[in-house]
Amino acid sequence: MFSGFSKAETKIAVLEERLTSYEIMMRRIDEAIQIMGKTSQNISKMLAVHEEKLEHNSKSDDIIVSMINDMKEENKENYLIVEKKIEEVEKKLEDVIKFRWLIAGGIIFATFIVSQQSFFVDILTPNPTPVRIERPK
Repeated sequence: MFSGFSKAETKIAVLEERLTSYEIMMRRIDEAIQIMGKTSQNISKMLAVHEEKLEHNSKSDDIIVSMINDMKEENKENYLIVEKKIEEVEKKLEDVIKFRWLIAGGIIFATFIVSQQSFFVDILTPNPTPVRIERPK
């Protein structure tokens, strides 16, 4: 009987040892699960923060694009204003050039008239009749 009892005790001792090992493994598994849970929570927080940053960056991008479009419209308007002013200046310059040519033509005409003055005087004045001055007798 003793041998049967001894076998049973040995089996019980082995089972107790295994149970102790399983308990240690279960504790370690529980600790690992807790650590994984904390890590999962931290990752969730990090993802939320990154999602918020992405959303903020998306809003910033939209604002920047809007500002660029506004500046494009403003530059287009300014370009049209400058183009109109340049056209006005060119028109005035053309008028000044025309006036300059008119003045130059007038000066040339006046110079011609002055150079031909004796001709015009001869044409416009009648032939002089000889005048004789006599003394009264």
